[in-house]
Amino acid sequence: MTLRSRFNNKFKNSSLNIALIGAGQMGQGIVSQLSKQEAIHLSYIVDRNIEKAEEAEKRYRQNKSSSPIVLNEISAINLDNVDIVIEATGSPIMGAVVADFVLNKGIDLILLNVETEATIGLELRRIAEENNCIVTVGHGDEPTAAIELYNFAKDLSFDVVSIGKGKNNIFNQFAIPTDLEVEARQKRMNPKMLTSFVDGTKTMIEMAALANAIDFSVDKEGMHGPESTYEQLSNIFIPKENGGILSKNGVVDYAFGIAPGVFTIIYSEDDYVNYEMEYLKMGRGPYWTLYRPYHLTSLEIPRTIFHLSMNRETILSANVWNVYVAAYAKRDMQPGEQLDSIGGICYYGVSTNKNENPGYLPVGIAEKAIIIEPIMKGDPIYIEQVEVDHNIIYKIWKEQEENLE
Repeated sequence: MTLRSRFNNKFKNSSLNIALIGAGQMGQGIVSQLSKQEAIHLSYIVDRNIEKAEEAEKRYRQNKSSSPIVLNEISAINLDNVDIVIEATGSPIMGAVVADFVLNKGIDLILLNVETEATIGLELRRIAEENNCIVTVGHGDEPTAAIELYNFAKDLSFDVVSIGKGKNNIFNQFAIPTDLEVEARQKRMNPKMLTSFVDGTKTMIEMAALANAIDFSVDKEGMHGPESTYEQLSNIFIPKENGGILSKNGVVDYAFGIAPGVFTIIYSEDDYVNYEMEYLKMGRGPYWTLYRPYHLTSLEIPRTIFHLSMNRETILSANVWNVYVAAYAKRDMQPGEQLDSIGGICYYGVSTNKNENPGYLPVGIAEKAIIIEPIMKGDPIYIEQVEVDHNIIYKIWKEQEENLE
């Protein structure tokens, strides 16, 4: 029986009520999928751009007779009538606002906003557990696609050496939105979102979230990111003494040439397992690649809803805080300048091991920070070089930092 069938049996005489925050590209995909689910009712669609919210509402009604309430402020939601909230804004600050509003009232939260998870995920998990609810990154993005491979490997008693994703965008850390306006328009994307892909920040964020969920780290700042084919992965992402590039096991990384897939490199010393793997055409051991060649982003979110409702456990949320994403300057900046948001003109993200360089400014709290010391292009931005805006994400991040001490 499929998870969907089990879910529909559970709710055959009722429905699960969902509130969606964010009706952009990801939100529209979620609405399309939820409109096809028998036992799910989309109660609210919230977006500051009311036209986007209304577009999503019309999309929902193509397959449903009932209409969600359309709002432009989350404070207007009556959470007494909501079972799960889906956060799909892509803004770390807004993600923190939603999480604070939802989790403290004991409501389950699905994050498509991995930016928030990679900034304050450990503290959000603590808050959720304290309030007897669940926070999780949703199915469909690379971290959750990859963690399914990780769980599969661990269930079969393989050692997981490394894990990661494919990257398909041209890599340019100094890219800015105006450089990508034409491409963004062709892809029907927000230019800043596309910029966060091209400058690498999104990849760094995704792999940091994955690392903190499975207690991995990065092998070097920014990871390696080599060119690779599927066949080459198990020769590259292995220890140097065995011909690979890694100085240690248990790391996250990425590769050009295998997008949009995710991978994990597994290892076994068992002679018979090695014989079976070779017989099964998995290649010559003792290192092998498990690979999923796709991820379907927001289209997979119904699986997360089914999973939360039936299994009552998170899919991906931080268990440790090994890796964070540091802000590096895209240009020279002087005291008095204010930093913009991820995917803008001021900074890009670099994945960093917390125990090696704890003093950099995390990208998730960088927005609206004021520069107080000159910063050179390409340099890391230290938290002491800025005055951080004391908003909700900074407050939660600060509490997380204090709890880590």
